[in-house]
Amino acid sequence: MDFLSLPVVVIENILTYLSYDEIARNRLVSKAFNDICMRMLNRGFLMIERRHALALKSVKAQLPRRESERRYHPLARHCDILTSIETRISMLNMTYSKFIDSGICCFIPGKVIDEIRRVLSIVETSKTPPRAHEVLQELRDISSMAIEHFDDKISPAFRKRLQEGVAMPPPRPSQGVLAPIAMRQEILHLRRRSILNAKLSLYLASQYKKFYKRMVEYKRIAWRQRKTIRNMNKRQRDQDSAIADLKKRIEECDIKYSELTHTNQAVGGKVIAAAAATEVLPNIKPRKPLIKLPSLSEDVSDKAESNPLPSTSNQSPRQKTQCTMAKIRGITNEIRHLSNLSKSFEGKLKRPPNSNLEETECKKQKLD
Repeated sequence: MDFLSLPVVVIENILTYLSYDEIARNRLVSKAFNDICMRMLNRGFLMIERRHALALKSVKAQLPRRESERRYHPLARHCDILTSIETRISMLNMTYSKFIDSGICCFIPGKVIDEIRRVLSIVETSKTPPRAHEVLQELRDISSMAIEHFDDKISPAFRKRLQEGVAMPPPRPSQGVLAPIAMRQEILHLRRRSILNAKLSLYLASQYKKFYKRMVEYKRIAWRQRKTIRNMNKRQRDQDSAIADLKKRIEECDIKYSELTHTNQAVGGKVIAAAAATEVLPNIKPRKPLIKLPSLSEDVSDKAESNPLPSTSNQSPRQKTQCTMAKIRGITNEIRHLSNLSKSFEGKLKRPPNSNLEETECKKQKLD
């Protein structure tokens, strides 16, 4: 944003934080700055005149009427300083007021305004100020230099322009009757602007409260949604882990089932017969098994024929898991059945050694 695009009142308010000497130097920036700084310098000189007049009036009201008593009064130094300032202001007024009223220039020496303000602040604040020549030495030097420079370098060109009758801008209100009217109008304008700004600030505050409440509600809704999303993600992770565990178990059961089927089909009843032959005595021949040993392949084929499993192509994941669990249960039942059969065959094939010896003795006695 451009600085000069701001309202004039705002720019002038910002420039009030500078000294009048700095304001006078800032006239070189641009034409817009020149106009604003000229108004501020003229206004500052008028305000200094009024401030000095009020201070001198209040001091003279407190001084006694007799001249002999005034010399020994505590406010005597105050009066001396203010009267010397009055002479300096009148000299500056005679030098610049003619050209200021015609609109050719402004009150150029801003440093003089700063020095007069400093001296007036000393007079207004201190009860025993220093002597007049000590306080006013800087002011006298600066003001005399400014007047001499203006009379020698600047005023001749301005006088020629006045004599030639060059069209000048309309004169600005001076310290006459129009100055208070212009100040009142400006004050009224500023009051209206301040009232409008106050109303606008109240409206903006109410709107901000409404939007802030909505923002708080939206934040609460967003927090709840984030919480539900976290819970759903946690549940999804738990379900994924449970599914992975079930898949691992199913794979392990399939591997065990394939190993068991391959080993039982390859070995079958040979393992059971070999175990029984090793336990029989070496002199006695093993008996032939009275009961035919069933093989695992036959049982599995019979059960597969009797209980055909449903197809899993058109089933849901839950039904597939139920089918796999049913397969696993069937496999465990088959393994238990096979272990029971092996135990029963072992019990039949095993015979105690004492009974065999008694039979041989009986046969010998019959032969004798």
